[in-house]
Amino acid sequence: MTLAPLILLAPSEDKASGGVRGKLPETSAQHWVRERLLALARTGSPEALKKAFDVKDLALDKARTEALALARPVPLLPALSRYTGVAFQALDAASLPPEAWRQVFILSNLRGLVRGDEPVPPYKLKLAAIPGLKAHWRKALPAQLEALPEGSVWELLPGDSADLLKGWTRPRHTVEILDARGKAVSHFSKKYRGLVARWILAHQQGDPRKVLKGRIPGCQWAGVDENDRGGLALRLLVEP
Repeated sequence: MTLAPLILLAPSEDKASGGVRGKLPETSAQHWVRERLLALARTGSPEALKKAFDVKDLALDKARTEALALARPVPLLPALSRYTGVAFQALDAASLPPEAWRQVFILSNLRGLVRGDEPVPPYKLKLAAIPGLKAHWRKALPAQLEALPEGSVWELLPGDSADLLKGWTRPRHTVEILDARGKAVSHFSKKYRGLVARWILAHQQGDPRKVLKGRIPGCQWAGVDENDRGGLALRLLVEP
């Protein structure tokens, strides 16, 4: 029996609004973050809030209102409906079967490792917003990671999110996204991570040899090497 592949993605700043109001279930690690975000929203000065949320004016008011709302039942959406950034647009989870949503895990600064079908409220939270948040998740994430089901793991994360997984020994595959000159693509890399995730989920293929034969729109595969995570690093060339 072939095990279903697992996808690790970073969250997006862009999020859908709304949802079904309900009480957000939480672990002690998630409670730690929520309480500190609430404290920041309640007592932080305007300048401290602007620095923490990295937005201003109406966007700052929205971020603070969303944080304060975490003290009571909040609108909830499945993670893959809540996050709407470039990677998630390319993934187009709405067109994938429901069981595929359970193969996607998102590294949320608010919730830790969140499965694609698990509830997420509206929020804004950067790793630097709360003192000790990065260290907190580095300590709390291993237990969540160890609870992941079996199957090949595809770590489709930018550097800051991947840094949270340091010390995790489970092998996982990665993808290097390059331009025509062989230089790393940064600005549009989110889109291509989403497209790779979509292909893996749509074809239910976690074997790197099979993935290398897949067609990713606007790209071509350019080779493979071993990575430092115990898996393989596939090179994806973005066509000019």
